[in-house]
Amino acid sequence: MIISCDTSSVVCSVAVTHGNQVLSTWEESGGQIHIEKLSPFLKEALAFCELQAQDLEALAIAIGPGSFNGLRIGLATVKALALTLDLPLIPISTTDALAYGLREQVQGPCRAVIFSHRNFVHYADYNLHPESTPYADTYHYVKWDELSGKNIDAYFGTADRGFADWLQGEGTAVANRFHEVKAQAAHVGLLAELKKNDPSPDIDELEPFYNATYEAKKWVPPQF
Repeated sequence: MIISCDTSSVVCSVAVTHGNQVLSTWEESGGQIHIEKLSPFLKEALAFCELQAQDLEALAIAIGPGSFNGLRIGLATVKALALTLDLPLIPISTTDALAYGLREQVQGPCRAVIFSHRNFVHYADYNLHPESTPYADTYHYVKWDELSGKNIDAYFGTADRGFADWLQGEGTAVANRFHEVKAQAAHVGLLAELKKNDPSPDIDELEPFYNATYEAKKWVPPQF
């Protein structure tokens, strides 16, 4: 079995998978809930695993791109758990997991989209079909008005905050072909099941995949 988690968006999600089956999931959505919900979800997942007749083989994590704080919290927590349990940790691209969850509903050239901040998004391109194992080796970070592509049949991801407003306004060329799909630990786990025999990365070397350079805001003293 594999315990996986995804904290790359406003969804905090944990799942237990075995082979091509999702055995159990825990999930909640909300702003800045990961630090509150992730550890209890993992505790419940470990208790669930103790009741099963299979061994826990590995942990898996959505490594990014995605929420700056969410990725940090998720990776730090799961790294600590992997070291404590002496288990390998399998990193899975967030966009690969999104694509895996949509591959039976959408086929052809598609673009996975993840909102970053302000008017920026991450995207990665896929050619989806039901039997595909999605994998992107190139990631882009652009303003959302640069998102549209001539040879893209569909877009998918989670439309939230200002990005949702843009889709309803100036982004109609993307909105007309946009499929809403949320991040799920179950898809992270199912992809990790396919990769569990690959060489394990060094846990100490794992860092969140931000795909962008974040700059600290300049402190401005309050005006009284």
